[in-house]
Amino acid sequence: MKKLIAIILVVILCIAFIGFINDARNNKPEELISPVPTPTYEPRPTQKQEYFTYKTDAIHELLGEFESPLTEKSESFVDCADENNISPYLLVGISKVESTFGKNTCEGNPFGWSSCRNHFSTFELACQAVSKGIATLPYYEEYRNSGKTKDLGETYCPSSSGCNTEHWIETVDSVITDLEERELVFALKELATLTPHQKSAQELKINTQVLKSHAQKATGATLEVIEILIRANERALQQTKHES
Repeated sequence: MKKLIAIILVVILCIAFIGFINDARNNKPEELISPVPTPTYEPRPTQKQEYFTYKTDAIHELLGEFESPLTEKSESFVDCADENNISPYLLVGISKVESTFGKNTCEGNPFGWSSCRNHFSTFELACQAVSKGIATLPYYEEYRNSGKTKDLGETYCPSSSGCNTEHWIETVDSVITDLEERELVFALKELATLTPHQKSAQELKINTQVLKSHAQKATGATLEVIEILIRANERALQQTKHES
């Protein structure tokens, strides 16, 4: 957390220094045997947005540090999560608590999906099933409404089944936080070019458009910094209008 706060402060202070930032910012079901949702395959874009790259890089770096056999599947984490509108970091966190990042996988199932009763021939099929299941199955609706790992963990890993729910939730949340910090570090180089300092009105408009596009896929601290930069560029654009 100290690392995260330090990174955010550096970004905010840099923006402030150039003069454009003046103010910054009940009962659960028993364990369920989840059906394997029919995978949906959609055409992938020929060029991915930069924040797909940052997310992939963050995941690849973390898995590489643990010498995970899933390291080269970093892009697949992002792909299947995006197709089902969930966080790839959630999937990575689940893979840690369920199989130590794929080191103790059961029949191609590093996510412990349905207590390993479902087997998969490829990682991609497993990732699709878990992503789509979390995104669509009715007993994960509370999680979809709240976005809280706690609400997912109490169904995915219920204490009534003997699962250590608290440990599950803490582990998944810690991985998500770690990856969000790494994403920000990878994103900072580009974000530094999108400050409003000495930019024309046209450049400020472009900055804002690019930042808003990135905001659709960014998470955590990266999203917070992007939102700060959006406001800074919009204020600067208003100033140029008043001056002209």
